[in-house]
Amino acid sequence: MLKPASRSATKAWQFWLKLVVSIALLALLLAKTDLQALGTLFRSLRISIFFGSILLYLLAQLLSTVRWRCLLQAEKIHLPFWRLILLYYEGMFFNLMLPTAIGGDLVRGYRVSRLTERREASLASILVERLSGFVALAIIGCIAIIPAYAHVNDPLIVWLMAGSAAGMVALIASLLSDRLQALFFRLLHGVGLGRFHDTVHRLYEAVQQYWTHRRALLVALGLSLILQSMVITIFFLISQALNLSVPLRYFFLFVPLISVISMLPISVAGLGLREGSAVYLFSKVGMDSAGAISLSLLWFAVTALCSGLGGIAFLVGHSQHQIDP
Repeated sequence: MLKPASRSATKAWQFWLKLVVSIALLALLLAKTDLQALGTLFRSLRISIFFGSILLYLLAQLLSTVRWRCLLQAEKIHLPFWRLILLYYEGMFFNLMLPTAIGGDLVRGYRVSRLTERREASLASILVERLSGFVALAIIGCIAIIPAYAHVNDPLIVWLMAGSAAGMVALIASLLSDRLQALFFRLLHGVGLGRFHDTVHRLYEAVQQYWTHRRALLVALGLSLILQSMVITIFFLISQALNLSVPLRYFFLFVPLISVISMLPISVAGLGLREGSAVYLFSKVGMDSAGAISLSLLWFAVTALCSGLGGIAFLVGHSQHQIDP
């Protein structure tokens, strides 16, 4: 077992390695981009439309909180909506600031478990919430590829979408199948992590419990479809603010793929990966690298600005106050 100091050193080393990857990818992309064109796009930014994309993003996070609340209430976890909003924004902040992409989710789970003393159910609600979002992305992307592929005509895009959908099906199956669960625990022991068996098993059971809450799952999936559509619309609004002329239908295909690729744990907050995938995908419909990079960077700016509200919520310390579950 690694000592705390060794674990901290390992995490720090991983963060700096991811940062190097992000910087290297961005430097490579910028070296192949017309920087003058990039600057022209930023100077011509229509602030009113960009501000509208920020407002829509904030609205999407409120809807995300409604989705999370629905899943919590299915497990008889009742917290005031205002507190869940603060917790959600804190999670956004830590997802952006911590080395791992799920750092904010762990913070949210920890906060709710402190308030309710139901650790596994709290973490399970966040895991199921995330899964509903991934399923919605896969559904939207698989539908969008049907009309768009004739104009894109790239087999790699089909394979990426099919692989993402297959991976999602496999993940859900592993959570629901006792046989696959047993295989997972054998692997856990095989890599020397058997000490986490009981904790992970309780989390498995908490996630599987949601299969009995069919109505809550359907509501969460419906909200996720709306939310992912809003995210795609935000990307489109940013493109309009930059005076780019790519039809909305392509965003419904490309944004889910960009989201999946940027989740790969090899860069900081998806930087570099997001821009590279945007350049590759949007080049299929005539957008140059300057447009794709500016679009991706402004999306990151929107998420960073809104996530900063979570940092304020954390500093104020609202969620430190214990209330009755």
